[in-house]
Amino acid sequence: MEDKKTGKDWELYLGDSVETMRYIEDESIGLSVFSPPFPGMYVYTNSRRDIGNCKTIDELIEQFRFIADKDHLLRILMPGRHCCIHLCQGVTRINKEGYAGLADFRGKVIQLMIDEGWIYFGEVCIEKNPQVVAIRTKDRGLLFKSLSVDASNLHPGPADYLLQFRKPGENEIPINAGISEKYGTNGWITDQEWIEWASPVWHRQTPGYAGGIKETDVLPNRDAKDSEDEKHLAPLQLGVVERAVKLWSNPGDIIYSPFTGIGSEGFVALQLERDFIGSELKKSYFDSSVKNLKSVTKRNKGFNLYQAR
Repeated sequence: MEDKKTGKDWELYLGDSVETMRYIEDESIGLSVFSPPFPGMYVYTNSRRDIGNCKTIDELIEQFRFIADKDHLLRILMPGRHCCIHLCQGVTRINKEGYAGLADFRGKVIQLMIDEGWIYFGEVCIEKNPQVVAIRTKDRGLLFKSLSVDASNLHPGPADYLLQFRKPGENEIPINAGISEKYGTNGWITDQEWIEWASPVWHRQTPGYAGGIKETDVLPNRDAKDSEDEKHLAPLQLGVVERAVKLWSNPGDIIYSPFTGIGSEGFVALQLERDFIGSELKKSYFDSSVKNLKSVTKRNKGFNLYQAR
């Protein structure tokens, strides 16, 4: 059996998520939220089981199909509940594809999930600071030099997306998330929060907009980095996970991530009175995730992650 660590209200497996999912009971997961490896952008491990090592989007999609199908992710989710996938579009490079541009990762993930029996239920575009992206990636399509020398090379900065897929069937345990005297519910989301979160775009946090997604709102990752095979860690902002968990799960539900990384989804789930099960292939990430999950001590209903940091 794969290595397994447990704590108060969480379990974490070290191993291939396709294999470790067999330990999870049918229809026991209230919500799955995760960020899969992005094709051709990051190297996580040297393992052939690591789908991040796929050379093309099409190759990654075929590998990801084993996770999304009726014997795995679709099997363990409760009927009527959701799987939320965080991703960004793929990029093409002159030295590889012969041209610089974008490749449609988002669309192919949507079609894959539909093919495997999921209902494409919604999506949100997550705003990013294009100047930060330009500094990090050196993408000539975002550079001031291109603006002056040849603007035909410019393109808008890439956004992140959170894709929402629903498992067919009726949700038997309602999620009474709203705080509403009118409807008699004492949940954890205000009407004002829903007005913001219902927008098709989740804006980034700025000095004049404190309620947005803070791009640097991620768990520390120094301990997880491995110079032998690591190019870059793709962090999932805790604010994005927080909104997904609050919107589409109940306190006490089990949140699942097949790509746990350093534990962002589990960290948020535990803070918000949910339980967590995760899988991680890379040992250094697994160890860092265990450390982060163990660090969670405060568990209050409606706990605001922004106020905690």
